[in-house]
Amino acid sequence: MTIKIYKMKKLLYLLLFIGVAACDKPLEEEVFSSFGPNNFFKTADDAEALLNAAYALEQKQGTDGFRNIFVMAEVTTDLLIIREGGLRGLAQPLEDFTWNASHEFFDVAWTRYYSAIYRANLVIDNVPNIDFDEERKKQIVAEARFLRASGYIYLYDLFGPTPIITNSVSTSEDRPARASKEEFIKFVTDELTAASEVLPVAAKQYGRATKGAALAFLTKFYLNNKDWAKANETAQKVIALNAYSLFDAPNRTDLFKLANEKNSEFIYVRPHVAQPGLGTNYLPHAAPPNYKYKGVAKANYATQLKTLSSFYDSFDPKDQRLGAFLTEYDDLSGKHIVLGQDDKRSFKFEEDLPATGADMGNDFPVVRYADILLSKAEAINELSGPTQEAIALVNQVRAKAGLPALAAASYATKDAFRAHILKERGWEFFSEELRRQDLIRHGKFIELAKARGKVAFDYQVLFPLPQSEIDRNPSLKQNEGYK
Repeated sequence: MTIKIYKMKKLLYLLLFIGVAACDKPLEEEVFSSFGPNNFFKTADDAEALLNAAYALEQKQGTDGFRNIFVMAEVTTDLLIIREGGLRGLAQPLEDFTWNASHEFFDVAWTRYYSAIYRANLVIDNVPNIDFDEERKKQIVAEARFLRASGYIYLYDLFGPTPIITNSVSTSEDRPARASKEEFIKFVTDELTAASEVLPVAAKQYGRATKGAALAFLTKFYLNNKDWAKANETAQKVIALNAYSLFDAPNRTDLFKLANEKNSEFIYVRPHVAQPGLGTNYLPHAAPPNYKYKGVAKANYATQLKTLSSFYDSFDPKDQRLGAFLTEYDDLSGKHIVLGQDDKRSFKFEEDLPATGADMGNDFPVVRYADILLSKAEAINELSGPTQEAIALVNQVRAKAGLPALAAASYATKDAFRAHILKERGWEFFSEELRRQDLIRHGKFIELAKARGKVAFDYQVLFPLPQSEIDRNPSLKQNEGYK
């Protein structure tokens, strides 16, 4: 394997010109006649620039940031299909469970996250040696540890345990082996725990890591590894912060309006700005042909992200979350179009009216308070069955969607309540890149793929390590089942 690490000079160049990934406007550009380790890692501003660069990759901005992970997380499930356009050729093997180790999405994801990890390691290695405010220095390092753990969580979700690299001096000559599952889990949980002890409850700047974000990531990591007791305990720590609440609005879909982005339900977000390379182009991929945008002219890609009718029809007709779907529209010629079987579109993230082109400024919720409540309910159910506490947690989320409370008598067994929680998570988190991991955790990923007519195998709960990395690193062992 070659971890595709930027050479120092190239990285420093990037640091000087990169926009702040987690704030509302770019960094002010500063021009140096020459730069390197001896004249860069010197000031508090240098430390902040290093951290900004780490955020930029972790928060997956740009086309591959949205497209690749979204497709892997949703098109492989019972929610979504892709038709038409250039993206379909890349998405079809994922939809059909015919992917192999040479698929470009795997290589791009591997490179992105290891590059983000490298940038986080640069912060951790260099910031402690810079002379500035000690309290801020500790917070910067804690943010970097959070970002590094985040990168490893994404790698683990896609590929299982991968090599753990904890310094910025690794080179292309290094050939590290994969960590064991136990080593990997311990590393990530230790990193997030340590970060949570330093990070502030309130973010220094919108989009930055906080104590709640670290604990929320830790909750989800425990949950996906079926450590129910720790998932339950850590979710309670998030709740006990009293920093978050379910968004209160007349309609559940209001949560995702641009005007409501900075709300108490979003624990950690991927901030976007309506500028090329800094925005999200989800909606142009989901909009149907000749869709007439409400604002100024925008791109409309040939790619069609379509919701499977089996999922859409599973909603209670009174569920406000149905309002996030486009079911009919007037096209550019004025013709009224009703979207039919497997053709409705998730418009969960509304049109950014001032934006032009494909890039819009909708922030993406990586983890929400609703997720913590449903995660705690799931953990309690696995530990003790459908207790009144667990059912009440689910009912909090249902109430915000305008639905009646679940009756405990209707879910007398752990299996029955587990099945409902999975449904509830689908209704609540569609289009938020969570479905694949939810189905895997519930043991339904392969089963439902087969039900859709796919020839799927148990080992496909993990993707293969990129073939390019296997070829370069004799120490890497490919995931079981892949040649």
